[in-house]
Amino acid sequence: MQKKITLLALLQLSILMGQQTGIPTENELRIIISESNIPALGLGIIENGKISHSQVIGHLKDSLKAPNNAIFDTASITKSITTWLTLRLVDKGLFDLDEPLFTYWVDPDVADDPYHKLLTARHVLGHKSGFKNWRYMNEDGKLGFDFKPGSKVQYSGEGFEYLREALTRKFDTSFSELVRTWVFDPIKMKDSYVVWDDSIEMGRLTIAHDAEGNPYEFDVEARRTASAADDFLTTVDDLCRFGLSVMGKEGLSEEVFRQMIAPKSAVRDGVAFGLGWIVFENLSNGEYALLNAGSDKGVNAIILLLPESKRGLVALTNGDNGRKVVMQMIAKTIDVGSEILGRF
Repeated sequence: MQKKITLLALLQLSILMGQQTGIPTENELRIIISESNIPALGLGIIENGKISHSQVIGHLKDSLKAPNNAIFDTASITKSITTWLTLRLVDKGLFDLDEPLFTYWVDPDVADDPYHKLLTARHVLGHKSGFKNWRYMNEDGKLGFDFKPGSKVQYSGEGFEYLREALTRKFDTSFSELVRTWVFDPIKMKDSYVVWDDSIEMGRLTIAHDAEGNPYEFDVEARRTASAADDFLTTVDDLCRFGLSVMGKEGLSEEVFRQMIAPKSAVRDGVAFGLGWIVFENLSNGEYALLNAGSDKGVNAIILLLPESKRGLVALTNGDNGRKVVMQMIAKTIDVGSEILGRF
């Protein structure tokens, strides 16, 4: 029996054959999300330091059409927001990347472990905290160090949560207020949230869906506690604005920006963690790229930036099958996209 060749497969093949990149047509995008069983896709393109394309297609849930200002969950892209907050505070001389966090916060689970006195914000942002991604992954369900902070690389949401606790105690301010003051308001991100806000319009909220296209339950109560590592809600335009601010080094000195993008922890050849971002070095076009991706139940999202040419991509989805689509958007819309994907 002859296999069906999907549009998604044809796009992948055309890229491998060297076809010029570009933005898929709306009809192509609708076919792609239909074949992938994803209700909605948000796509933002940055060119020459400006948002050149912003589009949302598909549905929030059931037959409810997603508006262009639809609000998406971006999962771990939250970590880049936390990084920008932290570095802005550092740039203003209000915080020190290398000051031990125990000065402000000690989690009771690690109070008897001497490693807690070594942990710094730099370790956290570079994924060298020594913690597993989440404490529930430990047999006893408690937070614990797997190794001395700074000695190895291990992706960790718990590290960012530890930093959140330290920041809120140092500044005696809620995390959401710190983010609003230092990130969202300066960048004019009016539709972005790191904690649930009852003013959010449910008629704009994309609901996460499973691989078969069935909606997951959206638990508002679980989101009333701010996270520094997960659950950041935003729109395509707001996340593009954030990308523009990062590339424009708005609110950061050159020195602090360089600390952020300098590869700290090699993941594989040409790929390393900087501070809060994955850094792709020495691309064939002479540039480097910054990337962060978010993936949770029913959520897949990416933000990719090319700071030297002021270009970028935002791709947001509300389905378990969204990863292959957002990765496809990298390959289709960015000239070095396939090269970047080849390093994953």
